[in-house]
Amino acid sequence: MASLKTHNCNKCDYSFVGSGKPDALMRGPTIPVVCLKCSEIYDRIIHSPIGEKLKGKCEECGSKKYTEWDYKLKKCPQCEDGIIVESDWGVSIMAD
Repeated sequence: MASLKTHNCNKCDYSFVGSGKPDALMRGPTIPVVCLKCSEIYDRIIHSPIGEKLKGKCEECGSKKYTEWDYKLKKCPQCEDGIIVESDWGVSIMAD
């Protein structure tokens, strides 16, 4: 079961809701990625255990181009100076 939480940049107003690390949903394993068009971080399913065709699009802009987000360095893709940290407030969802 994945735990989706609000993550915020400590330098700018950017935030996202997601796992923020490699995780798994019932639909398959996920990794955090950064959209190369709009610089949004989102959890992307990388493999479907049941053979489901993956959409593979950014949830924000629909782009299919992305790169893995370095969840250990946690650099903000919006301002590039900040660090993304898990918030104590905001959304907290247990997901399957």
